Amino acid sequence: MRKRAVKPVVAAILGLLILFLYAGNNWIQVSRLQVKSGDLPQAFDGFKIVHIGDLHGKEFGPGNANLARMIKKQAPDLILTSGDMINSRNDDGGAFIALLNELDGVCPVYCSLGNHEQLVQDRDQNTGTTVFNSFEKSLRGAGGNLLDNQRVELSRNGDAIYIYGLTTALYHYTGGDTAYWEGADLKAEFLEDRLGPPAQDRYNILLAHNPKYFGVYRDWGAHLILAGHIHGGIIRLPYLGGVFSPDITFFPPYDAGLYRLGESQMYVTRGLGNSTIPFRLLNRPEVTIIELIRE
Repeated sequence: MRKRAVKPVVAAILGLLILFLYAGNNWIQVSRLQVKSGDLPQAFDGFKIVHIGDLHGKEFGPGNANLARMIKKQAPDLILTSGDMINSRNDDGGAFIALLNELDGVCPVYCSLGNHEQLVQDRDQNTGTTVFNSFEKSLRGAGGNLLDNQRVELSRNGDAIYIYGLTTALYHYTGGDTAYWEGADLKAEFLEDRLGPPAQDRYNILLAHNPKYFGVYRDWGAHLILAGHIHGGIIRLPYLGGVFSPDITFFPPYDAGLYRLGESQMYVTRGLGNSTIPFRLLNRPEVTIIELIRE
């Protein structure tokens, strides 16, 4: 009799555990914050940005309709994506293209590249495939704008800000899929070479996939940096934060949330999908709503 009584309890516990894991990997959390700066033009006071990253081919509902619905509900002025829209393993980027189609031009969308897009580009070069070129063409056709070491000026009521999209080299990352070596850290000179000097009379937003180099981005002259890559630390522990990054760096210093160095601020999204480690724990997928405030 006791064994029979135990079985329903075990089944209930297993069911709750499965539900917990499913929810933690599929129920999107909307994070809201204000970013304040005295350098922000008056016309952009109250400007609303949706920041997403690290989709990695994941779908939230058929064609990413649920994710698109959640984003459109925020009525954003701008959507910014900080890389890893595609997964470098067995993915053609269709989930991100589907998201763009579902968004249907609700507002401008600007994207930068992450290490996974670069890995796909490298594989295309080595094997003669055209996965990335097809993805890029589809992205632009669906209304996305790719900033590959480029900038764009956004104007509003006579004022303007700049959005920059930084593509670093794979050797600026650590991990088995990259080519990092001692002394290969990113330098401000690399940003100057790829992006040019920052506009001195503009508020500069930098899309930079890897948050490791916050100090370099600040030294270059970014006011606001939007990053990802760390996936919130994969597993998040109370008071300790993210446990490790996708390259298995334990307790990365910039795992998730808002950070400040001097007059520069950086927001690191927990991202939406998974890559090397295919799950999350106490670390729900994230869509971030950033309201720019002029101090």
